[in-house]
Amino acid sequence: METIKIAHLYYDLMNLYGEHGNVLCLAHHLEENKLRVIMHSLSIDDEIDFSKYDIFYIGSGSKAAFSLVLKNFLKYKKDVKKAFHDQKFFFVTGNAVDLFGKTFHTLEEEEFETLGLFDYESFETDFRIVGEQVYTFPSLKEELIGFENRSSVLKYVKEPHLFDVKSGTGYVPKAIVEGIHKKNFYGTYLLGPLFIRNPYFTEYIVKEILEQKKLSYQPFLEKNEIKAYHEYKKNLLEEE
Repeated sequence: METIKIAHLYYDLMNLYGEHGNVLCLAHHLEENKLRVIMHSLSIDDEIDFSKYDIFYIGSGSKAAFSLVLKNFLKYKKDVKKAFHDQKFFFVTGNAVDLFGKTFHTLEEEEFETLGLFDYESFETDFRIVGEQVYTFPSLKEELIGFENRSSVLKYVKEPHLFDVKSGTGYVPKAIVEGIHKKNFYGTYLLGPLFIRNPYFTEYIVKEILEQKKLSYQPFLEKNEIKAYHEYKKNLLEEE
């Protein structure tokens, strides 16, 4: 049986919106496709060996947690870049997206170096972006649904975007695109949790992972997942 290894990074600090459940959802559906999944939850006190894992997940955290993680994560800057160029998968949600650009700018006009995997810059805002979002993804006919609660925006984005905005907020207010998608990096401010609320997108991701492993896909979407998705999306669109 093929084995796939998932590293849930900073699981105890970047876990505001059920991120662990999101990772478990992905792991469950990979197991449904006959993969043996090994998942390790890693944080500041652990030494992270990026060569040992196929998938990296990091979620959203408080302002204080973000600062702690940034200081620790910077020591892995070269390792992250190598893993990215080696086509390993990164799933990054919420303000963890701010870790992977070039710099992070605070309201106090301080500027902090971030990982530099991409060229965009993150700016802390004096307002919060809070609310439900509806996005589209080029490879799917079904929309993505989720929630945002953030106080930062991305500027100077040159990288390919992940989603188109159907309803809600993009990189900045009024932007029509959101997220970062390059190679196997998927970064978005969208919460939800992303995989749990969007089974069609999860299916797409599982297919991508299996294709890299040269394995065949076995359909796994369950009726209750599909029903919950469509009911929530219907209620969300009716409210608008």
